[in-house]
Amino acid sequence: MRALFLSKKLTFSLLALAIAGPAGAEYATSSEPLSFAKDQTIIDLNKVEWAPLELTGFDPGAEVAVLRGDLAHGSELIVRVPAGYLIPNHNHTSAETYIWLKGAYTYINGEGGQSAPMSGQGFISLPGNTPPHAIKCGDNPCVFYLRYPRPFDHTVYPMPKRLKLISDVEKAKGD
Repeated sequence: MRALFLSKKLTFSLLALAIAGPAGAEYATSSEPLSFAKDQTIIDLNKVEWAPLELTGFDPGAEVAVLRGDLAHGSELIVRVPAGYLIPNHNHTSAETYIWLKGAYTYINGEGGQSAPMSGQGFISLPGNTPPHAIKCGDNPCVFYLRYPRPFDHTVYPMPKRLKLISDVEKAKGD
C-alpha cells in the first residue's frame, strides 16, 4: 500500500512539475513566448526583455521589445520611452499601427506642424509612405505597441519650425 501511495505521489509531483515548469523558469517572455499551436504567440507584457532602441536620428533612452517577427521582415513590438522623449519627425515605407498603452503624448504632423495632444491611450493607423510625423511623450513615461507588416525602415526629417495645436487650427477654419 505504501508503494502505491509513493507511486501516486511521485506521479502527481512529476505532473505538477511538467505543468509549472522547473522552479524559477520563465515562460511567456518575449524571448520564450508561450504557444499552444502553430503561429500562436502569448507573452506576459510584464516579462518582456527590453533592449535599447538604436535608430539613426533617434536620441538614446527609448527601449524596444520584439514580440513577434523581426525588423527585416515585418514585426510587432512594444516600445517604451521616458517622459518628455521626442520621437523625431520621420516616416516609413511600411504601414504602421500604434496602440498607445500608457502615457499622454502629442502627435505632430511633420509637414504642416499641426499637433494634437492625446490623453494617453490611443490608436494610430498610418499607410506606408505617409507624410512625416513626430510624437512627443508627456510628463510620464510612454509605452506603446507597434506593428509593421513589411520590413522596417525610416527616414528622419527636420522638425517643423512652428507647431500649431489642432484646436487652434480648427478655430481658425471657423473664423
